[in-house]
Amino acid sequence: MNRSPLHTSRMRRWPLLWAAVALIVAFSAGPVTASGRSHDRGVETTRGTFVTLPGGTDLDFVIEGRVMMTRLPHHTLVHVRVRGLDPKTTYPAHVHNAPCSADPPGGSHYQHKAGEGPRFVNAVNEIWPELTTNGAGRSHGHAAHGYRARPDAMSVVIHYPPDTSIRLACADLT
Repeated sequence: MNRSPLHTSRMRRWPLLWAAVALIVAFSAGPVTASGRSHDRGVETTRGTFVTLPGGTDLDFVIEGRVMMTRLPHHTLVHVRVRGLDPKTTYPAHVHNAPCSADPPGGSHYQHKAGEGPRFVNAVNEIWPELTTNGAGRSHGHAAHGYRARPDAMSVVIHYPPDTSIRLACADLT
């Protein structure tokens, strides 16, 4: 599909827009506590660093990156920066409901309304930051939702595209 230069230019600005929104939210949140959390005006920001899980190590990945989740009174924003993945590949990434130390790492997918089946397992009820890598295996992914994630949104897990049961990397949101 041919895209006009104007369309391409607008598409390149989306990551910058998300980064600007995240920075505005983070800096407007007020003082940050020793735990890295800000609670001023109902805003809570948590951050994490990705560690490569055994599933990723077995496939020769060395994954590095960071994640930031900002919980506002009626919204949740997630921003992911990661490197060490295969180039030009889309990776499933999800917010999970347990820490990386759980078995399995991250536990299950976090759900705004808990349930089973397609009505509950989707990018609206769950938080799926979109991760598509560039030619160097780097990605900046984002997700935004019209609800505040509960405290059980505890980690972000990156899955292996050919077999999503393999967890490549995990970052605790602390």
